[in-house]
Amino acid sequence: MGWSNPPQYLIPATLCLAALLAACSPGEPPAREDAAPAPTSRIDAGADLFAQQCGACHGASGRGPSLETLQALSSEDLRAGIRNHPTAGTIPQRLPAAELSDLIEYLEQ
Repeated sequence: MGWSNPPQYLIPATLCLAALLAACSPGEPPAREDAAPAPTSRIDAGADLFAQQCGACHGASGRGPSLETLQALSSEDLRAGIRNHPTAGTIPQRLPAAELSDLIEYLEQ
């Protein structure tokens, strides 16, 4: 018995198996629909940080200086203000350097 005439079911079964394996191949995981989109720039990342970490106090109805007031400050004044935040040990003083830079990038725009 040779394979010069393979059984008729062998070719469709092989094609189905190849399609199944291709569909299961590792690649990028599917995006979660409930996941927030990744920021597209440092400014976007800074805006997200501001909204999440600063907006409660520095937003429209907050008790701290407003976003507009903060945006009028120089980079040096922003960094000094965050380092010497009146509420010691709060969010801005605990931000990693990269996130702090993103936040300042957003505030300077």
